[in-house]
Amino acid sequence: MMCSRASRLWLRLLSIEGISPSRWISIVSSRGIEDVARRLDSGTGRSELARLMGRRPGRPRTRFVDEQLERLEREGYGLLSISEAGYPSLLREIHAPPPLLYLRGDPSVLGLPAICVVGSRSADRRGILTARRIASELSMRGILVVSGLARGIDSAAHEGSLDGGGPTCAVLGCGLDVCYPRENGPLAERIEGRGIIMSELPLGTPPLRHNFPRRNRILSGLSLGVVVVEAGVESGAMVTARMAREQDREVFAVPGPVEKPMSRGPHALLRNGAHLVETVEDIMAQLPPCGSVPPAAGTPACGHAPDDLSELERGIMDALELDPKHIDELVRICNISPTSLLPVLLNLEMRGAIVSCGGGSYALPAPGGGHR
Repeated sequence: MMCSRASRLWLRLLSIEGISPSRWISIVSSRGIEDVARRLDSGTGRSELARLMGRRPGRPRTRFVDEQLERLEREGYGLLSISEAGYPSLLREIHAPPPLLYLRGDPSVLGLPAICVVGSRSADRRGILTARRIASELSMRGILVVSGLARGIDSAAHEGSLDGGGPTCAVLGCGLDVCYPRENGPLAERIEGRGIIMSELPLGTPPLRHNFPRRNRILSGLSLGVVVVEAGVESGAMVTARMAREQDREVFAVPGPVEKPMSRGPHALLRNGAHLVETVEDIMAQLPPCGSVPPAAGTPACGHAPDDLSELERGIMDALELDPKHIDELVRICNISPTSLLPVLLNLEMRGAIVSCGGGSYALPAPGGGHR
């Protein structure tokens, strides 16, 4: 996996101690990553940055940057920065998005509409089976299942998604090269082969307690909604649900037996307005049109434009050509939020009206029904 020039420049910026990622995002948004990186290497430029920041920035930690890049190349991992088109559009919208993501696997799956499934590390068999079933059925409908690769519900969600034939996304609270928990090493390899593993933390970062709340904002930020299956009221899954509300995402909860402590988290969410989940259709009903019809129902042949397109769908079709357009470009052309656009794109793809070209790009089908 390659590291772009923009991601390398971001790695240099983030290696400077004492400057928050959010501050760098603000400055880069106004000046551009190339301009900011160039100013770091000149005396007058550093003085200009000092005026913008209220303090003179330190020097990039060159040894750290070189070591990270060498390890990324050796392991076959990649970097994706917020300055690049392939950065997840929903994640870009949240407060304090991670400016740089370390990646293992296939980044093109980040263009799929996503649902986060989380819950207790000590879930019982009922919770494990429920999470696995929900994730599998979401996967069969073309939804990317996002979770945190922890024991219990997280692991069941990833396994269920893979069982359903689709990819899955794991977000870590440690470096990509740190196996935590250790027993999930084989599952991580399966995810890398069929989906994506990501972290905002540098390689070698251990799974420290304070890393996980930061990780949870990414779980919810990537997703259209968060599903909680078995969780204590003070658990990390509940933190993820709270962050989902703050990010204006949907919150779903699976009820459980009233005598079980792990039912208290979902029941608290339900009392506060979360959507009750008994089947996957309870989730799909609360989302913008997205996902696919189960295979038995059939879909139009690839390349056939449906006759019953809505005004928005027609506008998207008019904006697309045989050459791929990235989601970010379609957002600008159609004047629509990424949250609303992503499900419509997937629905059009499943109906054979458009094709996904990977990396968050879409195009009209080639004559004769080919994808490229």
